Amino acid sequence: EAAEGKISDDAFLTSTASFSLRLFKEGIKDNKNSLISPTSVLLALSMTANGAEGTTLEEFQKLLGDGISIEALNNYLYSYIGKLPYTEKEKLNIANSIWFKDSDSFKVQEDFLKTNATYYNASIYKSGFDSEETIKDINGWVEKETHGMIDKIINKIDSDSVMFLINALAFEGEWQRIYEKADIVTGEFSNIDGTKAAVEFMNSAEGSYLEDQKVTGFLKPYSEGNYSFAALLPKEGVDINEYINSLSGEGFLSLINNSAAGSVRASIPKFSYDYELSLKKPLQNLGL
Repeated sequence: EAAEGKISDDAFLTSTASFSLRLFKEGIKDNKNSLISPTSVLLALSMTANGAEGTTLEEFQKLLGDGISIEALNNYLYSYIGKLPYTEKEKLNIANSIWFKDSDSFKVQEDFLKTNATYYNASIYKSGFDSEETIKDINGWVEKETHGMIDKIINKIDSDSVMFLINALAFEGEWQRIYEKADIVTGEFSNIDGTKAAVEFMNSAEGSYLEDQKVTGFLKPYSEGNYSFAALLPKEGVDINEYINSLSGEGFLSLINNSAAGSVRASIPKFSYDYELSLKKPLQNLGL
């Protein structure tokens, strides 16, 4: 099927879950906390793969889809992204763009731009890369597409840069069971190094329980049930790094798909996030 430009849902789910977890494992090697959108990375790399050939293309296809052809991946991602729900209380915005240098010495193949515009709805911009205006335009595009959540993605353009392929992904969701003021209480949190910290917890009763031999968790749906937040906590005596290393794409999907209905008392520390990571080394470690 893949050779004909088609992928089954199961094949796509399994390969993307595997890619997501492999990427996450690489991303946390030098960091205590990590926040990565595998969907965003998958889209940016798939656009890039459309400009590759030979061994490089094979590496892209092996990493992104367990050998699925880029033509099949283009078709599937086009359909998949187009079907993702966007509602007033579950706002998912995904946007792609390609910026390339306006230079006589650099030519971009029309087929490459056309493919990415067709399958990824990528906006195409030709620009003078030696100006502050380009930096301002790129940052302005990202800020607009992430609803102001990311206001800057680049602060300079290197002299040898000729193209940027950018994916912007933003999600704003309202919980089905909203936290009220009375649900926020101060408690003691155990850090990974064994130290204790006083933090504010968000307490709730959830209805979807997750468990296997090493972990417990729950699913917390957003307002209309199209998306859910999944939380996993290794059981007492299970080292978190060992647990993460043991996770596979199929194992993760099995855990989520086998959620059980039941009352779950959940307590999550309030948190905020601001995260930046170069994926160059992780992707090289994954064979790209």
